[in-house]
Amino acid sequence: MRTHEQLQRVLFILACLCGIDYAQQLCSSQTTCKNCIQASPSCQWCSDPSYSGSRCFSSDTPIVNCSKSLVENPIGMKTAQTMDVLGSTVQISPSVVNITVRPGSITNFTLSVRPARNYPLDLYILTDLSYSFINDLSTLKTLGTNIANTLGNITTDYRIGFGSFVDKKVSPYVDITPSQLLDPCGAGCRPPYSFRHSLSLTSNVTLFNSRLQSQVISGNQDTPEGGFDGFMQVLLCKKLIGWRDNARHLLLYDTDADSHQAGDGKLGGVVKPNPHVCLMNDTYGLQDVDYQAYGLYDYPSLGDIREQLRINNVIPILAVTSNQLSLYTGYTAELQSVGATVGTLAADSSNILNLITSAYKSVTQKIVFDPVLPAGISSLKFTPVNCPQLESDGITCAGIQLEQTVNFTVQVQLASCANTQNIQIPVRVVGFGTFTINVQPLCSCGCESSGPALNSTSCTNGNGSLSCGVCICKPERFGALCQCNSQGIGQGSSTSCPTGPNQMQCSGQSRGTCVCGKCECATFQDSRFGTTSSYFGSACECDNSRCDTMNGQLCGGTSQGVCQCGGCQCLGSYYGSACQCSNTMCVDPNDSQGRVCNGRGTCSCSQCTGCQEPFTGVYCQSCQATTPGVCAGFLCQPNLVCAQCALGQVNSTLCSSCPALILLNTTNIGSVQGLITQCQFTDTRGCTYTYYTVEDTSSVLQSVYVDTTPVCPEVLSPASIAAIAVTPLIVIAIIGVTILLSVMLLFYLLNRAEVRRFEKEVAKASFVKNLNPLFIAASTDTVNPIFDSGEVKGGTTM
Repeated sequence: MRTHEQLQRVLFILACLCGIDYAQQLCSSQTTCKNCIQASPSCQWCSDPSYSGSRCFSSDTPIVNCSKSLVENPIGMKTAQTMDVLGSTVQISPSVVNITVRPGSITNFTLSVRPARNYPLDLYILTDLSYSFINDLSTLKTLGTNIANTLGNITTDYRIGFGSFVDKKVSPYVDITPSQLLDPCGAGCRPPYSFRHSLSLTSNVTLFNSRLQSQVISGNQDTPEGGFDGFMQVLLCKKLIGWRDNARHLLLYDTDADSHQAGDGKLGGVVKPNPHVCLMNDTYGLQDVDYQAYGLYDYPSLGDIREQLRINNVIPILAVTSNQLSLYTGYTAELQSVGATVGTLAADSSNILNLITSAYKSVTQKIVFDPVLPAGISSLKFTPVNCPQLESDGITCAGIQLEQTVNFTVQVQLASCANTQNIQIPVRVVGFGTFTINVQPLCSCGCESSGPALNSTSCTNGNGSLSCGVCICKPERFGALCQCNSQGIGQGSSTSCPTGPNQMQCSGQSRGTCVCGKCECATFQDSRFGTTSSYFGSACECDNSRCDTMNGQLCGGTSQGVCQCGGCQCLGSYYGSACQCSNTMCVDPNDSQGRVCNGRGTCSCSQCTGCQEPFTGVYCQSCQATTPGVCAGFLCQPNLVCAQCALGQVNSTLCSSCPALILLNTTNIGSVQGLITQCQFTDTRGCTYTYYTVEDTSSVLQSVYVDTTPVCPEVLSPASIAAIAVTPLIVIAIIGVTILLSVMLLFYLLNRAEVRRFEKEVAKASFVKNLNPLFIAASTDTVNPIFDSGEVKGGTTM
């Protein structure tokens, strides 16, 4: 059912985009009032029993023969609302709105928002008490009274609470050696803890100061802190924290480090996901209450926190040091829909008062809607009417002053009737409260509410029940008025009528009506001819609108084609969507061969196109070329046989199709009128004859002129032939001898140069003949091994 409705929506949208009137077709295909009003917001139903034709029709179609009082066209509206007086405790009006909405349509109502002066305020401070925050804690202790005074300047009805966090008391987040668990920083620090609630929301400033002064710094081991565990519990433990229903809820989260998120618990063996429930003892005295389930459940994710902020209507203020600003700015972007703000915390938290004041002004001066759309609602739009400063998203209204009323037009659109029950839409106006929209889908007609009229006389002697003008026949009866008997000859049931391409009987009620197993086709006004035409075919699936016209006639007239169900059926050689084309219109009447476009082009819907170069004209019959002789190649060859006929060189049977043949004894034909093309051919003897084709101004061949005097080649004597044969041989011999002599001369010159070079080197030599200047005589020295007086005992020198 839902898929069918979605398909109808798609068809309707395509109709609007394409500019085609499919809306009427979509409406007319519906057979019940219920389906009619669900098909499209433009569909309406005639419940008049006497009405004939398609009961479901588009609102753009004039109502004919149907009383307006019997037209079912439900329109969504505001039916009730709870109007609250805007004041010190009420900032939104109405708080509850009841509306009816028809599928695909929009229902509007007006909403007013007014920032109240002295509106109740609940502020819970969740601070980092790991060792790196030691300077900030000292500053906070000195600012306790100032924080309360700052809230008093904002509103006289305020409450303030306090809690702190370190990290999970599990390794590796903290050092679990006994000494470190007692004093993690070695300087008198408090033992580590996950989250500790120290003070529920109270207006007692003295008590707040006292609890703040009692805080002691602690420590953990890794850099990210476990603040998100405490963040989640502050949101969920409403009784323990003391959140009031009619108050603005602010959660100030201050830290100088990143925070662990879902998945980080695996490092300590904590794998169970956060259960989104309060895990702390709701009983509170003046003692600290610690979060004890840190070892059972993982840290929450940013998505978990965003969901709980929305559910519990709490606005977070993230106060972080400058080194963490970029990271928490990204977190704020994820929490933008719940009104989160981020500010830079001074190194010692001395500017925390300014951050609180700035964040509060940001909340009260800006209206942000945070709706939760349930299934079935396709869109919910808020349009400001008198907004002082509209932001770029076109919805958020800024620059609002206290006690200034801003009105919005709220538009609700219903997607479908998948859920016919009342749909509730909770809408959170960040920092101002919530309101509820109760939507009642309009998915049925008023004529259906009382049920069908049994055995109605409108249904042929009580053979059916009447519902919204339609007869619901008894099992053995069928037909629009139950006038047909299923036991009739050849009729089995009402479904025996053939269906059209749209799988509907008689192609739908707008085309035909099933009467006792046979389609009775309807008539329609054919705007092209201003006449009344009828649908035809066994299922009324055919009409003349599928056939194109030529010169105001369907299919070019009865001589060229006839209109059939699928379009024009052309006769003879005609073709085209309107049978407007024929190849016979492309045949040159002067072409004896009856060729299409003279065989030089293509017939495209009765016109010659793509004529071969250089031919042009209606039938590609005219040769027009700027280069001399180009046309001759096209006109000479077809008339060659005719020229040979004139000279008697071919069989006379080939000459019957030739034009006038005229023999000339001269080449001068200057007196001949017309377009003259000179041609030539050579016979078997080698003699060349000249002939001319003559065309009139319409490029039609008139005659062929033939010059009877040929130009024949000269006959050579035997001596000439011999001279011609010998001459190349003599030339080759002379060239060969010349090349040989040139090579011999080159070698002679090279050898001569080599001899002269050798003689010059010999003349430069400075040694005597037969004496090698490189020779060195050998010498031998003999040494006496027993020589000790320095006197040579003996020696020989060679």
